[in-house]
Amino acid sequence: MKRLLYIIVFFGITSLGYGQSNEDTSQNEVQIIARFQNGKVLLRWAPTAAGVWLKGNKYGYLLERFTVKKQGKLLTPPYERVVLQDSIRPRPVEEWEDIVHKNDYAAIIAQAIYGEGFQVEEMQEGGVAQIINKSAEIEQRYSFSLYAADMNFEGAQMAALGYIDESITPGEEYLYRIKSRIPETKSIKEISSSVIVNTVHSEPLPSPIDLIAVPDDKSILLTWEYEMFKSVFTSYFVERSENGSDFNRLGDIPLVNLNDKPGHPAKRMFYVDTISQNNKTYHYRVIGISPFGEESPASKIASAKGVKKLTATPHISKHAFDTEGNVIITWDFLKEAEQEITSFELNWAAQEAGPYKPVVSNISPNARKTTFKKPEPSNYFKITAHGQNNQKSTSLSAFVQTIDSIPPSAPIGLVGTVDSLGVVQLKWQANTEKDMLGYRVFRGNLKNEEVTQITISPIESTSFQDTVQVKSLNKKVYYQIVAVDQRFNMSEYSEKLTLKKPDVVPPSSPVFEEYKVIDKGVFLKWINSSSDDVSHHQLYRQNTNEADKGWQLLFETDTISSYTDTELESNQRYRYAIFAQDDSGLVSAPSVPITVVIKNVDLDEVIKGFSGTVDRVSKKINLSWRVTTKEVHEVLIYKSKENETPVLWKQLLSSKTNLIDTNISPNNTYVYHIKPFLKAGGYATMETIKIKY
Repeated sequence: MKRLLYIIVFFGITSLGYGQSNEDTSQNEVQIIARFQNGKVLLRWAPTAAGVWLKGNKYGYLLERFTVKKQGKLLTPPYERVVLQDSIRPRPVEEWEDIVHKNDYAAIIAQAIYGEGFQVEEMQEGGVAQIINKSAEIEQRYSFSLYAADMNFEGAQMAALGYIDESITPGEEYLYRIKSRIPETKSIKEISSSVIVNTVHSEPLPSPIDLIAVPDDKSILLTWEYEMFKSVFTSYFVERSENGSDFNRLGDIPLVNLNDKPGHPAKRMFYVDTISQNNKTYHYRVIGISPFGEESPASKIASAKGVKKLTATPHISKHAFDTEGNVIITWDFLKEAEQEITSFELNWAAQEAGPYKPVVSNISPNARKTTFKKPEPSNYFKITAHGQNNQKSTSLSAFVQTIDSIPPSAPIGLVGTVDSLGVVQLKWQANTEKDMLGYRVFRGNLKNEEVTQITISPIESTSFQDTVQVKSLNKKVYYQIVAVDQRFNMSEYSEKLTLKKPDVVPPSSPVFEEYKVIDKGVFLKWINSSSDDVSHHQLYRQNTNEADKGWQLLFETDTISSYTDTELESNQRYRYAIFAQDDSGLVSAPSVPITVVIKNVDLDEVIKGFSGTVDRVSKKINLSWRVTTKEVHEVLIYKSKENETPVLWKQLLSSKTNLIDTNISPNNTYVYHIKPFLKAGGYATMETIKIKY
């Protein structure tokens, strides 16, 4: 029997029938299927692992039948149990002698179960090598026995992998359970499986479908649907006829789909039939084989005939432009191969990778040139020769570029927005030129400065996203777009787009210039904020003795820079602050507050003799003044150039009455303000002088 093993070695089978399923199963299972046929139920089962198969051969299987429905009604109690076989084991070796001489598949099963040796690839001698060889031998015995059982149902019954139940009552519904007799341990749980069979109708096997025959040179490729019937058929026979009625099988061994792998299930079966001559029609049909060894009805017939392969290939040799700018394409093709083709076809694409489309068809087989009208700036051409048997051969691509020095028109419709995070969204209308490559985006921060390109290479989209700093001195940002064609000709700039940034920078703070306590109250004067987007100023007052009441808005103005507060009480201390607010609603930090005490201090007589002298030799300005009252705690001196905002320069004790300024430069007029701060709180009248240096 050993010689019979080599019949199917080339299949490289690991599992068949049940093992062909791509669904994941546990390592220790037995699966069962059933089929009602001619008043009896055919049962087939198979272990899913070689170890289970080996032990199943030793310990056998328990086969039970449960009647669950009679005459269409469920039973009460829910079933009737019958033990069909208490211990199904492979038949003894001596009972196999007759069948192995009649059926090769039965011989394979017998060899797998009882044979002394089962051929595996030899390894080096040694303890580990012997273990590996033994394991590989068991796997092959298991795989081949399952395959052969799928091919021969009688052999499956003898191998304890099949059973025929003839004791049924038609019209009843049964549940069959196969259970391994392997003793249960901590590592081995119950191994069983079940299947439900309805014996009302016996369904015939379906025919394989969607058989297609694809001709080639002295060969025909056959393909048919596999996935839909992979649980019905384990293998197939292919039959061929030369007259459409008398069919002969192509080989004695049925075909198995070796491409069906877990995670990558096969969709179709494929078979290539080698034929002796072309131009002769052959007819094919396919027959499916079930796990019970049944043959299905034949599929529909598919016919085809071999076709001679077109070996000659055209080659584009040159191109030229005529006076109207059209492209003349010239190619080479073997003269003796003209009888093998029906026509040439010119294909065109804008890019080498395609897609290519036919632009000139039905060119005569003896022609070697054709004309393509209205070429694009970039053109790729291929010549295809069409054979007489729907074959074709295609040349390599040839690149043709036209002369183009005309730039595209400037982009139009540029619009954009800037959000609070500084994200800019731009969009514009697409150019209509066919040779457009893309667009370049330019940006500027000042209205009259030259814009700078911010795209590395031309972009194809007609929209662009940019990011700008919103906390910066410039309140606006400017954009322009340039169109670029495939010859890198650049258009004129688009109209400049001006976008206002969101205002997140508050205005600069106003500065109190002076204040006076007068008979009517307190006169306040300030220098307005220098920010150009200020909409108004707000003057607030707080009674320090009633600080819990907060600040009170006294005055709001857009142009006036002074105010007289007359609603005051005697012997009170007041604090004043002024804010600037811009047209975006942002409010500046408050000015340096001033505190005023309402009492009889002659604020007009606090500072006298405030003057300055220029020493050009020593490059300095000498300032001096007198303090007329001991109520002054310190003096604040502000400095600025003429027409600029004054800033605090020095803060001195009241005992200091002179100061030297060396941080000066020629041809400038310097403005100095001296503001006395009183011990009781608040400021006296500020004095101002101008010194030209």
